[in-house]
Amino acid sequence: MRPLLAALLALTAVACASPTPTPTPPHGLPPLALPADEAPHAFATEWWYFNVHLAGPEGERFTLHDVLFQVREPASGRALYVRQQGLTDAGAGTHVEGERLRSAEAVPAGPAGGFAFDVGGAFTGADGERFRLAGTVDGYAYDLALRSQAPALVHDADGLVDSGPAGITYYYSRPRLAVSGTLTPPGGAPVRVAGLGWYDKQWGDFVPVAVAWDWASVQLDDGTDLMVSVLWDGEWGLVDAYATLRRTGAQTLRLGRGDFTFAPVGADAWESPQTGTRYPTRWRFTAPAHGLDLTLTPVVVASETSSAVLGVAYWEAGVDVRDGRGERVGQGFVELSWPRGTAGR
Repeated sequence: MRPLLAALLALTAVACASPTPTPTPPHGLPPLALPADEAPHAFATEWWYFNVHLAGPEGERFTLHDVLFQVREPASGRALYVRQQGLTDAGAGTHVEGERLRSAEAVPAGPAGGFAFDVGGAFTGADGERFRLAGTVDGYAYDLALRSQAPALVHDADGLVDSGPAGITYYYSRPRLAVSGTLTPPGGAPVRVAGLGWYDKQWGDFVPVAVAWDWASVQLDDGTDLMVSVLWDGEWGLVDAYATLRRTGAQTLRLGRGDFTFAPVGADAWESPQTGTRYPTRWRFTAPAHGLDLTLTPVVVASETSSAVLGVAYWEAGVDVRDGRGERVGQGFVELSWPRGTAGR
């Protein structure tokens, strides 16, 4: 296995480093087309990204991060698929992670308006409406059906996001997925679970490692959906800050960097024993013109995912969302994709 792993690592490094970021503005790029763009593309980088909160009948609580990365070597067209999972068991106070990989001679065409991968279990989608996630991670097993309950959130109005030195990407979310299925803990019986999921899709000829980012998804109990993204360059200079907001029945809004704040609260932090990165663990989002003042706190603090294949690490935590009075008003996830060993800005 060691020669194979070395070859895949080399393929990944080439794919991440060789593309020239798409010029700005994005001349020549076709418009976003849904659901056709659910399918794989022959771009350098692509990912299908699911974050889920789950509850069982006896008060069991879990959060799941399940993502598939497609990394393409431009010269040959070969593709590497890396599936990463992070599962939090709130009752046990634990977070486990897993990583699997496959390679292919070419990017598969995929079903029209969908995708179908088997990388350690089923990872499928159809027409932007129906999805299935099945897999195992560190003794846990799950099989989940997900169905979209709301229109897609298209970011930056047209779904083309300028990420500065990283290049331009297509980006949209499906913010409300009704989830049901089973989750089996190590040595236990299957638990019927249900909950709410969030799905991100992003792709392009871009270089993600050229930027760091703070990101959050928020699903409020009143039906409000919110995506927040703050991008940083290698010197912690601000590249961009934007958010996408939609209230029930209302128009989707783009918030620019002057319309909101998203920052750590206090000195609460967790230092990874694996990477040495120190992650803030309480975050506050404010958008005064939209009546939003939200605090995001993790279900389990120790929620880092560290990739042996891609060489990156990030903090991906399911969070409770509370309003300015401290009342729980929703749920979400926070992702901090920072250079290893970072002790804060």
